[in-house]
Amino acid sequence: MNSTQFHIYNASAGSGKTYTLVKEYLKILFSDDLVHHFKQMLAVTFTNKAVYEMKERILTSLSAFSEDDAVVRPPDMLAALAGELEVSVETLQRRARNVLKHILHNYAFFDIVTIDKFNHRIIRAFAYDLKLPSNFEVALDTVPLLEEAVDNLIYKAGEDTLLTKALVDFAVEKADDDKSWDIAIDLREIAQLLLEENHYEHVEQLRERTLNDFLALGRRLKSTIKKQESAIKAGAESVLELLEANGLEASDFSRGTLPNHFKKMAVLDFNGLYANKLAENLAEAAVYPKTLPEDKAFAIDALLPELSKAYHRLKKAVFNVKFLRNFYKNIVPLSLLNAVRNELEALKEERNMVLISEFNSIISKAIANQPAPFIYERLGEKYRHYFIDEFQDTSQMQWDNLKPLIGNALESETLAGQRGTLYIVGDAKQAIYRWRGGKPEQFIDLYRCQNPFQVEKAVTVLPKNRRSFSEIVAFNNGFFSHISEFLTHPGYRDLYKNRSFQETGDKMGGMVSLSFIAKDDGDAAYCGEVLRYIRQAVAQGFAYNDICVLTRKRSEGVTVADYLLEQGVKIVSSETLLLKNNPKVDFLINLLLCLLYPHDK
Repeated sequence: MNSTQFHIYNASAGSGKTYTLVKEYLKILFSDDLVHHFKQMLAVTFTNKAVYEMKERILTSLSAFSEDDAVVRPPDMLAALAGELEVSVETLQRRARNVLKHILHNYAFFDIVTIDKFNHRIIRAFAYDLKLPSNFEVALDTVPLLEEAVDNLIYKAGEDTLLTKALVDFAVEKADDDKSWDIAIDLREIAQLLLEENHYEHVEQLRERTLNDFLALGRRLKSTIKKQESAIKAGAESVLELLEANGLEASDFSRGTLPNHFKKMAVLDFNGLYANKLAENLAEAAVYPKTLPEDKAFAIDALLPELSKAYHRLKKAVFNVKFLRNFYKNIVPLSLLNAVRNELEALKEERNMVLISEFNSIISKAIANQPAPFIYERLGEKYRHYFIDEFQDTSQMQWDNLKPLIGNALESETLAGQRGTLYIVGDAKQAIYRWRGGKPEQFIDLYRCQNPFQVEKAVTVLPKNRRSFSEIVAFNNGFFSHISEFLTHPGYRDLYKNRSFQETGDKMGGMVSLSFIAKDDGDAAYCGEVLRYIRQAVAQGFAYNDICVLTRKRSEGVTVADYLLEQGVKIVSSETLLLKNNPKVDFLINLLLCLLYPHDK
């Protein structure tokens, strides 16, 4: 049996990731005749569907191994386990029967869970130590709560002078920019920062800043912007005066580009200012037509060094002003972030709630600067073997929270001299949770060079795609290798060029077809092309339930679904099956909320 404790599997799509995880899980279960090993094992993944799939695979495998004919015709995995553990199939069959019976009688200890459920369990168990109410409710849908916090803040206009001034000034400023005066939209958008793990550290740094601090910063920014705009205007006018003093006109320059550039700058119109080749033309001394009279060409050539210097100096100033303008535009909503946070905290306290998006940060604060975090004391003794699936979607905070717990298992021994194990499976190319802190670079660094534990790691690449047809795998290999040349991030370029190749399996008969639709053609052309492919597939003998339409955005999926229904194509989509999309259900929910909170505005 392999003595390595820390295993990393770099597993691309269809390469047998779940099979490998299940096999390693069963290997620990079957390591001896004891039946309680599963109570010391924790498998963590990201979705309930993945949890269900892994549990089902483990239980199905145990059931298959327990069958009478498993000894005569052992399943492939059973034979593989017998070879790796160096025991007979009969022995593994006996162990499988005993373990399966023990799991079914102690199912609550069969710990394969989502990361959120695991965190919830920790927080619930240590609610008192974490200064949380013991009977708190978990708010899964945090957006309505956040919107209510923003609405409550706006309702307070008129009560607090400083707050009222900030809200009114913001509304007036939006109206002056020909935008909707409704500030609730902007406040809801920026209030999302309170829930996003990606911005946690930055938002925490603003916690101690008052509304006065932000208003003072806004005044300084406004003053700085005006000064820099004046300097840009003066610099541009100086260039135009220089051209005039040398008897040069706009018609003396190719398409009048150079003087027009500085004219726009002089009136502080920065839109499309650098959407030309002026910088390149200045460098190549190609700013005037070849037919220009010699005296004027000579005059321009003499001015080129000064013109080029002014161009680059003012370009830097323009970019700085554009940056400050964007910063200033967000100052007021950002200044109200703490006020929204206070309203959100009040709602949570009133309703005895903890947001699911807070789980990671609550644990992170609790274990900060503790060599042996107290909230892991009991768990550290319970779990000895860890499995983390879809590691590329693990956030930095989630990983930092897990490391002390896992490190305790890997770097310590039981009284019997046994150490814990860790199995990590991931694929950086399949990262889909960046919006909630997922960090694929973390997995890339981990399997390449980093190791946070004092044990050796073993990295295994699962190279063969057994799920997809070979034609599709071959297309992906060529496609990703080609587009890697256009990626600017060196790590991603290397990943897709050198580390994304998959071996093809034995399945033949796949097809890839690409259609390109002009952006201006809109939804009609897109939907029409989808329908054409569907009808083509049906004509080739495929049933409608063999066909799946995937879209990048949910809104695009709804558009395609509506179009297909209009064309008489019967469809089933997750959106059409959601209870919340039923107006009668929606009415009942809102009625109950109204009865529950009769004084809620």
